[in-house]
Amino acid sequence: MSDNTLIGDMLVKDKMITQDQLNHAISIQKKSGGLLEMILVKQGVLSPQNLTKYMKIIDEQNKASGKKVEQPEKLRLGEILIKNNEITENQLNQALEYQKGKGVKIGIALVELEFIERSTLVRYLTKQSQMVIDSVGLLNYEAGDIVSEAEKR
Repeated sequence: MSDNTLIGDMLVKDKMITQDQLNHAISIQKKSGGLLEMILVKQGVLSPQNLTKYMKIIDEQNKASGKKVEQPEKLRLGEILIKNNEITENQLNQALEYQKGKGVKIGIALVELEFIERSTLVRYLTKQSQMVIDSVGLLNYEAGDIVSEAEKR
């Protein structure tokens, strides 16, 4: 049984979704080639929080069985902000020093130093999360393997 079949079966077994909802998402996936999990989230039948919960369960099962799982590339918030001209490298370095001294997350350091607004932090944390999801690729239902978006195209 593939990991992705497992997640679908787990969601149905735990009554998070119905078998009909799973079948409908599978039929959409066959037409669009999208990711089953993302289809379920977009349809509103599975919350992003529950998707994360079940992905963690599968990761734990994979680790327990010794199965290797590809890890996403580190996408650091500071680097994203620099690439988008929100901060300078000098500001990032100042924030990193501030972070060390105060023991806060880098985003909070940037806000407290008034290098970015809180709304900018929220916007880029959301962007960073989406980039991680995109880089991992999640699981392809039919293949049962971890497939990056680039490999699917």
